[in-house]
Amino acid sequence: MPLAAAGGDEIVKDDGAGFLSELFGLQGKTAVVTGSTRGIGRTIAGELARAGARVVVTGRRRDAAEAVANEIAATGGQALGLSLELRDEASIGALMSDAHAALGRIDILVNNAGIYPAGALADATPEHWDEVHGVNVRGAFLALRAAARLMGQDGGGGRIVNISSMGSIRPAAPIRFAYNASKAALNRLTEDAASAFAGDGIQVNAVLPGPIDTGRRDPFDEAATKMHAAVLRRIPLGRYGTPHDIAAAVLFLCGPASAFITGQTLVVDGGFVVR
Repeated sequence: MPLAAAGGDEIVKDDGAGFLSELFGLQGKTAVVTGSTRGIGRTIAGELARAGARVVVTGRRRDAAEAVANEIAATGGQALGLSLELRDEASIGALMSDAHAALGRIDILVNNAGIYPAGALADATPEHWDEVHGVNVRGAFLALRAAARLMGQDGGGGRIVNISSMGSIRPAAPIRFAYNASKAALNRLTEDAASAFAGDGIQVNAVLPGPIDTGRRDPFDEAATKMHAAVLRRIPLGRYGTPHDIAAAVLFLCGPASAFITGQTLVVDGGFVVR
């Protein structure tokens, strides 16, 4: 039965689907997700497709990217698999150009790809540092710049979401010192890029995952199991995060609901950093 408003006007009852689509729907949008053949990136690509976006799945191996794209298509989504090497500026340029040519425009970039090799700071080599920063900072910068140029050229704005880390703002896993430092740099880049590209209607934000269980831990590794339990005790919400928790935050930052948010770092960690 229709609801009545003050003054006698009739209000048509909405079942909620239209409202949710207005806030989170990505119909007609094109999204590029770097490093999306597995883990968090793969889940992000799938959730963006479920929200209606045409998704470009990327990985170092094109066959792996195409396999994920085919999985998305099999569930009713639209996806394209392309290869990408973030250490290579030419590869990044080719990826953005190919995605733009195939799908007409790029509305969303999710800078997810990254590496996190461990090592003791005292024994680290410059090569270790350069390798991590070459992918996590330089590669992310090149992808962001290339996507923003196309977004500005086409008009209509865009969304860029950088996947950073809780370790960029709080001491965590010192054996990943280079990774933590690279993600701190990515946070700063997020803020500067938000200012630089705001005139083109491009919003730039970052998501900082906390402890995430991607299902890759060996349950028979006693040391890993003890560490897993120790970390769990520090999470106020009482559980590890999942790739879907991160994908949900990305979906929010890519959709209409976040139309007035830019230059922000959103921590998704179950409260870990406040304990």
